[in-house]
Amino acid sequence: MTRTPRHLAACFLALPLALVAACGADQPTPTTEQTPAAPVQVKGTVVSTAVSSNEAQVAVPQPVAASWTSLGENGSGLEWVTVGGDGTTKTAEVDLAADPAAGATTVTDKINADAATADGRSVLAGLDAVASPAKTPVWVFSPLLDTEEPVDFRELAFDESPTSVIKAVKKADALPDLEGREVTFVVTPVAGEQTKLSKLQIGYQRAIWDGLAQAAGAKKVTFYDGTGTTPAAGTISPIPVPDPNADYASSDQGKTRTCTLPSPALFVADQPALIDKKATLKALKKCIGDLDSGTKITVEGHTAGSSGANNDFAKTLSTQRATEVAALLKELDVPAKNITEVVGYGSAKPLVKPGTDPRNRAVVVTFSTTE
Repeated sequence: MTRTPRHLAACFLALPLALVAACGADQPTPTTEQTPAAPVQVKGTVVSTAVSSNEAQVAVPQPVAASWTSLGENGSGLEWVTVGGDGTTKTAEVDLAADPAAGATTVTDKINADAATADGRSVLAGLDAVASPAKTPVWVFSPLLDTEEPVDFRELAFDESPTSVIKAVKKADALPDLEGREVTFVVTPVAGEQTKLSKLQIGYQRAIWDGLAQAAGAKKVTFYDGTGTTPAAGTISPIPVPDPNADYASSDQGKTRTCTLPSPALFVADQPALIDKKATLKALKKCIGDLDSGTKITVEGHTAGSSGANNDFAKTLSTQRATEVAALLKELDVPAKNITEVVGYGSAKPLVKPGTDPRNRAVVVTFSTTE
């Protein structure tokens, strides 16, 4: 039977609603189509290292939050690169346009929820994973205390020349591509068992990261001190931090007494200048003990070796540091005639193995007597 419009109308009027569909069975059933979400317009990258109880939770500085709000208002978003304790990276997109005013909170919550499950840290790996459009900004959230080669602060010991560190990163082909980008480091405060850095150590840390970012092509580098106070979750071992007031190692063997003075605790990084002359004099006075006229004293400067390091510079620096300690001995009324040798070996004569061990950065004072 041929269905006419009049017939269909009669059918709809005559039949119960449950049977209406049968009258138009030969008509296609309309469907609702889902509109795909618009892709995030990425206009920058956030790099964060997995958080731990030895650092405070991240708090975003107001200028950074304002930048993210502006991106959201312009319909843009961010690439978020998170770095696990094992150095692996994961990337996700964060849409700031949906709610620009809440953008900073959204990103902050994501960073603080990323708790470390492996014992390590690598900002360098995160920077290497940046894939946002060229010349867009990068924001880094981390204590900036890496533990992965070629930037391992346990080996650098806040004393390895920043220039040598940058050379080592280049030699390892580990320098990221930051050409034309503005890089902002937000240094999260330490907490838990992590020792707080001194002003000199903070300066050294910034010299490392500023040098690496500029060597990678960054057009501008900015640092913010984080303001968080509540410890984060996750576990990462604390990084050893030299203490200028720590006791120095002393050992006796027959008629020879040796005092080992760790350079990172004594000297400004990359310099022969003393961090705390008074504390060093006090330690040396303990080392001297009782001298007789026949006591011979040698002062040796040493550094740790590292890939890309220049031992010519290290030898000169270790000689200067040994000379500085010898001068302090004289200030403590040690006769100049008793100081028979002052020499710097650089990394050529390591005190312990491997040569990269930071314990090799030291000035060794040896007292030998014939009586």
